[in-house]
Amino acid sequence: MAVVTFSLSEFLSLFPAINTAYVNGDITETQIQENFDTVAEWLGNENGSMFPYNPPKVLTRKRLLYLATCHLTMLALNPAGQQGRIASASQGSVSTSFDLLRANSLTAQWWLQTPCGSQFWIMSQSYRKGGRVYISKHFHPY
Repeated sequence: MAVVTFSLSEFLSLFPAINTAYVNGDITETQIQENFDTVAEWLGNENGSMFPYNPPKVLTRKRLLYLATCHLTMLALNPAGQQGRIASASQGSVSTSFDLLRANSLTAQWWLQTPCGSQFWIMSQSYRKGGRVYISKHFHPY
């Protein structure tokens, strides 16, 4: 298996909303690269990773890394203080409330804040046990 190399142009072509933010200067290449590096540490991006990556046929790790990078980037693009989706909004005297999609764990609720995170959560479910993502192949429960 190989290591996933981040391609900004490919990433931006896969996620048009982030591409728009990038073109408008709302987020920089450095910030997106940092998000990728962060999720690569979380999920593992080495030959021994539990997420398979053997291009061109098996791209699971790349998809998960890109989706998680998209999730972190979309969260960074949210206005300050916004957590989750907009549940209600008013205009006179300005009022907004936010809500997380309901899930059976706090981890799931965090991932379900964005479409990319939701897709990551579903795609990674076969690698989770008991609502957690185990990064190591040599998991020891004690």
